[in-house]
Amino acid sequence: MKKMSFLRMLVFSLIGFALTFSSNIQDPPLMTFKTRQLAPNLPNTVMGILGFVGLLVAMAVQPIVGVFSDRAKTKLGRRLPFLIGGVLLISLSLFLLVAAPTLWVLLLGVIAIQFSSNILQGPWQALIPDLVPEAQHGQASSLKGVMDIIALVVGGLVAGKILSTGIARWGNNGVYFAAAVPTVVFIVFLIFTLIWGRERHNEGLSQPLPTRSVGEALKNAFNANFRENRVFGWWFANRILFWGAFIAINTFLINYLVDVIRMTQADAQAFYGNLKLILGGALILLALLSGWLSDRIGRKPILLASGFVSFAGALFLLFVHDQALITVAGAIIGMGIGAFITVSWALATDIVPKAEAARYLGIANIATCIGSGLARLLGGVLIDPINKLLGSSSMGYQSLFILATLCFLASALVIVPLPNKRVQREE
Repeated sequence: MKKMSFLRMLVFSLIGFALTFSSNIQDPPLMTFKTRQLAPNLPNTVMGILGFVGLLVAMAVQPIVGVFSDRAKTKLGRRLPFLIGGVLLISLSLFLLVAAPTLWVLLLGVIAIQFSSNILQGPWQALIPDLVPEAQHGQASSLKGVMDIIALVVGGLVAGKILSTGIARWGNNGVYFAAAVPTVVFIVFLIFTLIWGRERHNEGLSQPLPTRSVGEALKNAFNANFRENRVFGWWFANRILFWGAFIAINTFLINYLVDVIRMTQADAQAFYGNLKLILGGALILLALLSGWLSDRIGRKPILLASGFVSFAGALFLLFVHDQALITVAGAIIGMGIGAFITVSWALATDIVPKAEAARYLGIANIATCIGSGLARLLGGVLIDPINKLLGSSSMGYQSLFILATLCFLASALVIVPLPNKRVQREE
């Protein structure tokens, strides 16, 4: 396959930027604001349960959408029609979430966002294994990782400004900016993708097509043979553990800053946004370096390093309460995350079958959803009940963060059996 230009690979990453940007405005900043507004006595429990329910929806939707996307025959190719529908639906869902006057409507908004974003995500993810030469998977995944990190930083910063300065200036109506800003980003980047990211005629003809019928494929939409594809199995376990540990800390960090560090909610939102901004530059550098390095020495060493480094940062976080030291702990965890985001997905694009890339990447996303869902559920089950039982403001958070620390360590250990094969480069 002919080498792909840097700019075209960059275009493939734009929808990923929009998804990550939107999700980092929603969770935890917007969800923290809404749950403290609608359930002030049990904000962690409600936020954890809502997040868990939403991720159940995500696990169900993405592989099924992948089955249809893998078999789509349209003038726009296999993937872009789903990107268009997903962007329209997620824009409407964002406004429903922001406007929710009750917990039931908030739950409906969470479900709608997960449904629509996973219509979008699976087909978008398949663009890399579909169209990018295998020898450039690391580079393409680096770009995806960099855009994810930039979106994570900018999303946290924008949310912090909206939910601190914006609401102070415009009252609760200011929260509507948390839906309007990502909607504009989605629409603009969708237009770029439609113009420069679509399959070209020679690329579409060169891609293998699934041999099973739609009906047969739907029956097996969630089936992945881990015995035959052991690498995928080890990747799956690594993804669950690492991502679950990250989400456990990230989701409840703002509430931790309010309840344990004793910040006001406005100050905690601003600190969270500034923390993302401070870490952004280093994370981008690590994402680029790790993708380039993993193309040369293999994916396994980088994944091992990311797990051990994040474990060290999370362990440090358990013992500090000063804002400056919390930032240092976040920086150490962030270094591991920067490497993980790139190399984990590079390995996934290496090992999924090209004929059913969207379905398999949908199954791969189940690992992300399981980790995220369990982290949110554990946070909901542990933090508020333990704090109330022990009459403490911190022990519930400490219990969850200890589990997250151990999961970072376990994420490195489970990939010790993983073979380390370099990508065979095309000349």
